Amino acid sequence: MNEVSQLTVVLSRIVLNEAGKATRVSRRFANLNPQATNDQLRQFKAIIEQLINETFDTFEVVKTIHLQ
Repeated sequence: MNEVSQLTVVLSRIVLNEAGKATRVSRRFANLNPQATNDQLRQFKAIIEQLINETFDTFEVVKTIHLQ
């Protein structure tokens, strides 16, 4: 079985600039625990939102797997 070697979370949201144009703002968190469960990743997102006082629209999980 192939195991996850790297785990990255990307949190994104859409904001409007002064001109009213929609812009995507992303925060990327790399080198997280590859054995983290989906519930733990959701908790991580909630904690980050509370710490930086932002709410994210998109929650992406990127898992890197080495195929053998």
